[in-house]
Amino acid sequence: MKLFPRVVSEAEAPYGAPTSKVRVLPPEVAHRIAAGEVIERPASAVKELVENALDAGATRVEVEIEGGGTRLLRVRDDGSGMTPEDAERAVARHATSKIETAEDLAVVASLGFRGEALHAISAVSSLTLTTGRPGAPHGTRVRVVAGGPASSSSASHPAGTTVEARDLFLNLPVRRGFLGTERAEANAVASVVEALAVSRPEVGFFLRSEGRGLLALPAAADLRERVAQVHGLALARGLVALGGPGELVWGLVSPLSVSFPTRRYLHVAVNGRVVDTDSFAPAVSKAYADLLPKGRHPAAFLRLDLGPGEVDVNVHPAKSAVRLRGGRSAYPLVVGAIRAAVSPEREGGGDAPPEERAGGLAPIGQFAGRCIVAEEGDELIVLDQHGAHERILYEKLQGTLRGTPKELPSPVVVRLSPELAPEVWNFEAELEALGFAVEPFGSGAVRVLALPEGMGDAEGALLGAVEALAGGEDLAKALACRGSTKFGENLSRAEMEALLEEWAACEFREICPHGRPIVKRVTLAELLREFGRV
Repeated sequence: MKLFPRVVSEAEAPYGAPTSKVRVLPPEVAHRIAAGEVIERPASAVKELVENALDAGATRVEVEIEGGGTRLLRVRDDGSGMTPEDAERAVARHATSKIETAEDLAVVASLGFRGEALHAISAVSSLTLTTGRPGAPHGTRVRVVAGGPASSSSASHPAGTTVEARDLFLNLPVRRGFLGTERAEANAVASVVEALAVSRPEVGFFLRSEGRGLLALPAAADLRERVAQVHGLALARGLVALGGPGELVWGLVSPLSVSFPTRRYLHVAVNGRVVDTDSFAPAVSKAYADLLPKGRHPAAFLRLDLGPGEVDVNVHPAKSAVRLRGGRSAYPLVVGAIRAAVSPEREGGGDAPPEERAGGLAPIGQFAGRCIVAEEGDELIVLDQHGAHERILYEKLQGTLRGTPKELPSPVVVRLSPELAPEVWNFEAELEALGFAVEPFGSGAVRVLALPEGMGDAEGALLGAVEALAGGEDLAKALACRGSTKFGENLSRAEMEALLEEWAACEFREICPHGRPIVKRVTLAELLREFGRV
């Protein structure tokens, strides 16, 4: 008995006998496969149709859904509309008004350009497109059911276009089975409309689900007003402006005092195109890395205007990712722009420069060996001495991780765990470059002869450096944390003055490298009110 008769029969077939298995798919199968790449769920269909409306110059876009978008999905716009010939041609595959030649792909300025959206939606639904041109005596209606032949007729329609898709995935029951609940799909549609609305504040967006209004976003004056419409006035009012007219990177970001447990408020548009935020999340995280507590995230509504020739948008079926030409990276552009925007000097609206501020700080004394109490102008300040020293060291180390050795008055013996002891000699060259000088001192211990300048705790600094080097952690942050002045360490007046002077010169003097606040301030007016003197 043959267990695999098909395989055996092919293997024993006489030489030259036809064994070809490759065949061209029937058009209806190929169209469904292609549609599945472009239209994953109702939300992706809405995205494609709204982008078409924006390309047509719409100033108002209305979206209506039923059954989460599976029973009905309708997008109406007041854009330029189409002629009867264009309307019939638009539902064909790869029919587009956006590009003509291969060279046009290098300078795509529109949101859509592949000519896939209408054809893909019509291949998996019952689609009706109704459109009219300004001043035309009548409009055009085109119907397509499940990728079948298109039928066209005259219809009444104002200037603009309405696309209506019913029974989405009617011929792909498996795809329907992978969709979420109607509520989940409706929420996904709302998220897409919100994202597109934030990218185009000048356009009005309206969304209805099951006959009820979900979103009503009339045309806004600017990005801040649109953020207020979508996410609330409290958030929008507190955002810091990023960049300005003509700059490559601009938008709005949250100040250091505002953060969130998720990345919900991260939105990125490149040349007006909403893109997947995963590509830019690392840059935003890096910009705030030493400014926010662990697990907290900023709000960032970013715009990159790079010119169509600088961006390749043809890298993802959903056009949700972009690549910069010539290997350029937006990473340093985004990090630099955000750091400049959230700098306390800029947030303060023209604070005095560091050298002037430093002269106005005078120590009053130390509290509990943990805090420095000082006066600055008409403010009483309480400074976390450990956090302030961390910030000082961190900003110095960020400039260069090559330190100047400072010889210790007497060597400090540091005992190492069995796991850490060999790492000291594995990273001997790196430690020397940082400014450490160490020598063996029996089994599992070393003597520290010199420290990088500015470090206060020999044992903590060495252990922090070795652990960070061995674990691939942020070396500057580890050194700053472990090498800074400890809680409970009494400081002389000269030491307090020196620490205050260096702290005042820091760029981000309000926040330690772990994102915790460093200073508390009380104005003279506030104190007098407490005493009933005002």
